[in-house]
Amino acid sequence: MRSSLPAVVVPILYMASALAFMMGLKLMCRNRTARRGSRLLASGFALALLGMGCEQIGVDLQPGLVLLGVGIGIALGGLLGNLGSVGPGLGPWLAGAGGTASALLAVSAFVSDWPAPGPLALAGGPRGAALGLAVVAGAAALLFGLRASVGAAARGHGQSAVVALAASTSGLASAMVGFALGDAIVVTVGGLLAAAGYALSAIVGAAIGRNALDVAFGVERKRTGPNSYREVQACGPEEAAMVLETARKVVVVPGYGMAVAQAQHALADVTLLLEQRGVETSYAVHPAAGLIPGHINILLDEAKVPRERLCEWRAANAKLAEADVALVVGANDIVNPDARDNPSSSVHGMPFLDVGRAHTVLVIKRSLRPGAAGAKNPLFEQANVNLVFGDAKKVLQAIGVELKAQTQAAA
Repeated sequence: MRSSLPAVVVPILYMASALAFMMGLKLMCRNRTARRGSRLLASGFALALLGMGCEQIGVDLQPGLVLLGVGIGIALGGLLGNLGSVGPGLGPWLAGAGGTASALLAVSAFVSDWPAPGPLALAGGPRGAALGLAVVAGAAALLFGLRASVGAAARGHGQSAVVALAASTSGLASAMVGFALGDAIVVTVGGLLAAAGYALSAIVGAAIGRNALDVAFGVERKRTGPNSYREVQACGPEEAAMVLETARKVVVVPGYGMAVAQAQHALADVTLLLEQRGVETSYAVHPAAGLIPGHINILLDEAKVPRERLCEWRAANAKLAEADVALVVGANDIVNPDARDNPSSSVHGMPFLDVGRAHTVLVIKRSLRPGAAGAKNPLFEQANVNLVFGDAKKVLQAIGVELKAQTQAAA
């Protein structure tokens, strides 16, 4: 006979878990509260797992296999978490993993009586339809993960829109499994993930001026504006260091190129050297920068950049008007003034960081190739802009060497 404990405890745990997920997602929308949001999301998962464990009290399961599965999951999660940042290759696979697992569970549930359906489970044709949709959504999640990892989307920061699609279809697959089996918490979490992922793909797609499906499958739409530049000023790391050492206020704009080059530590070292010289530094974080929204924040946190140095794009634009130097690291579309000035540009209307308002702009970039939106960036032709061509990590390390040498010379 089943214990009465699940009837009392499980609903409470599931309600607490759902609240933690909703509040965590809300807090993740802002830079200053993102860390608390991630902790709430982790707490929500822990509560959900505890609720599922209580729900199975008295059910004839094989505890050894259950513990083995949980142990493997914890070990893999801990290993991935300690390997470093979630890079452009790993992120898409993680986004699609949940959908793949849900699809496999749906197939298992369809061909057998495991797992046992709950009292709210669908039956007959609706149950089969839900499981079938879970398989399709899971396959779509795996497809989007593959396209974001090795397809056309992997070549630009539009990749984040495709990763969001992978996460959204993963959530849909989980929700369908939850409906089929009558598991309320799986429906709740899957539905939240599906809605959040879909909204995120739309936001990022709008921010880069492209449809997320176009990015996923490499579809090129007609774009306006040439990609050639007539007047571009360039300098080397030594000249860039000389500009930085005379500044009083520096605003750093990290972009997708910083994430790809894994240059966050070198960037943090440069800003630390500047702060030791009395320079006021801050970081402007754009919502479309990085692999997914929040990616840049994670990288900067990994490099131990104080959170109070980070500011959102609206506040950053006010700081840029007073900045002596804007240091742009691997960003393109998010600093394109055509977002404001050129209605025919593919980036028009997206939020952008107005770095051109700073007295001097230093842009670290590999080449003059356009960003994911395929638009020319007139910022690079402005008289107060100098480009420093090269790998972001190597350039920043060279700038750091120059700053250290100047500090030692002054001492």
